[in-house]
Amino acid sequence: MPASGMASRGRRRARPDKHAGPAGVVPDELLEQLAAAGAPADLLEALADASELEDVLEGLIASGALPSPEEAFDTLLCAFTPLTAPDCDPLTAELTGYEFLATLRVAGDGTDLSAVLHGMIESAERVGGPEALAMTRVLAVVGPEAVRPAATAVAARLVAGGLPDAGWADAVGRPKAGACFGYSDLAGAQEVIALRFSYGRRQHAVSVLIDHQLGGGVKDCYVAGRPRLLRRQYAELAEMRGASLHDHSAPEAVEILERALAARPCPVEPDQIEDVGIHLDLLRSRVDLLRRPALPNRPARDAARRSVHRLKIGLRGAKPPIWRRIEVASDTSLEQLNDLIQAAFGWLGGHLWVFTTASEEFGPAEAELGFRDAARTIVATVAPRAGDRLRYTYDFGDDWQHDIVVEQVAAADPAAAYPRCLGGRRAAPPDDCGGIGAYEELLEALADPGDPDHAERLEWLGDRLPMGWDPAAFDGAGTDAALRAVVKRR
Repeated sequence: MPASGMASRGRRRARPDKHAGPAGVVPDELLEQLAAAGAPADLLEALADASELEDVLEGLIASGALPSPEEAFDTLLCAFTPLTAPDCDPLTAELTGYEFLATLRVAGDGTDLSAVLHGMIESAERVGGPEALAMTRVLAVVGPEAVRPAATAVAARLVAGGLPDAGWADAVGRPKAGACFGYSDLAGAQEVIALRFSYGRRQHAVSVLIDHQLGGGVKDCYVAGRPRLLRRQYAELAEMRGASLHDHSAPEAVEILERALAARPCPVEPDQIEDVGIHLDLLRSRVDLLRRPALPNRPARDAARRSVHRLKIGLRGAKPPIWRRIEVASDTSLEQLNDLIQAAFGWLGGHLWVFTTASEEFGPAEAELGFRDAARTIVATVAPRAGDRLRYTYDFGDDWQHDIVVEQVAAADPAAAYPRCLGGRRAAPPDDCGGIGAYEELLEALADPGDPDHAERLEWLGDRLPMGWDPAAFDGAGTDAALRAVVKRR
């Protein structure tokens, strides 16, 4: 060992304690490291003689060995620079916030995080700029409850001062919930569950591994950007383990995850420790979202009750086109809309059905189907504006797909009765005829008396359709009456 090293160790042993005097403030090892890094002699001398930590910090900052508080805060704000890009989305902003908080927890090593964040929020208001606004917007949603009001207030003042708000600001932290699915191993030692959510067209899933042998806590937790791929992977893993993938209703998923979150987290591998550190609070927020009903708040529902949606519903793939134009109250549930579409097209209603938006599926409230409950979701929620679209599929075998377009949203006419049919084109295919391709073959056979199947098809239709059925005709009065009959049955 070099003589200088031996001497420094001897000097450290000679000190009675760390408060013995000026020479005890800065460890000799640090002085040696600074000297090796090329620190000037006058700085080393000043640090060696410093009697207060504040003097040490000032010296290091003055020398450039440490950044100033302003420089350090600017460096922290750089984490939020990607959130100022025009194409930044709410999920990116949200995950950036949770990763930032996890980094602070690790660096703070027990420091009061809320106190640190309050100081950062105050600095953000002094510094200003798009990054400071992005930081406060994120902390207002993902930060500890104690700092959210302050972050919200500062963000509002920055916007009032002229800073343009981020496009994701109103949506972050409020994704729409979708289907939940998972599986358990046969021994019951571990189970996985995924919660599907979406920000508009961008879907994601929160994947959770629960280990019952380690106390039933969360062992791993991460965000997957492709829920459908994740579902296939889950199904393959379940099959390899002799298990099967199954769907969970929102209450079932909440019950499973509440038990897991009440237990101590149990990550083992380094990547699991990192994942849980970042995403555990996000998981808690997603469980809170699953607890909330899908129904809109009362003011929104009251407004929907006073308005009417005009819908054009076209049978996908039909040539010539087959469509219906109907008006329904904007607070009509999707379950009720299913009944109305059934009546408008003459479907018999004996098969499964689902409404599909850009990010979610709504159908019968049966856990094995994995749909969101159509009875608890109204038209105004999934398609609030003119131009909005959704898909309705009836009979998963024949696969009758209907494109629904919102043509108009207007105040209800007090003199009108809703729902009502405003028009349409052509008769709908008979139920159970095999799908749109089979229907075209049916029409060809009916149009040609010489076709070998002509007589058989006529006989088959006789049991299903009224006398004189004409595929080219549309019965507006009959369709309107069928819609009114649906209302009477409720």
